[in-house]
Amino acid sequence: MPLTEMVVMVAITAAFVLGFIALLRLLGTMITHRTIRRAVETNPQQAEALIDKLVAPRERTGDDRLALILIAIGIAMAVAPMIAIDDRGLVRFALGASLFPLLVGGVLWLRHRAVERARLRDRAE
Repeated sequence: MPLTEMVVMVAITAAFVLGFIALLRLLGTMITHRTIRRAVETNPQQAEALIDKLVAPRERTGDDRLALILIAIGIAMAVAPMIAIDDRGLVRFALGASLFPLLVGGVLWLRHRAVERARLRDRAE
């Protein structure tokens, strides 16, 4: 399979996966809105508590996982060409490409650490 066809197939697959995820989120939002509507129609006093619970800020734990995944991808993108490719120019190109996930993952990880430290500092006060 030529490289251009492979890139097109990866792009099409990624588009389908992202579209599916967007549809799942839309379905979840639709279910939440239907639940709120039914709660407001049946018992408005309990609906206020439900809405307050839904509006309350939630803890986000996805940043640390995403950071670790991006760092692992970056390391794999940096190490695999060193093992498999003999041409120094291609290895340099692959190392340059691996910097993006490494940098983004590192920034997300540092941001997550800063948020955790701030949260612990606020709890201590």
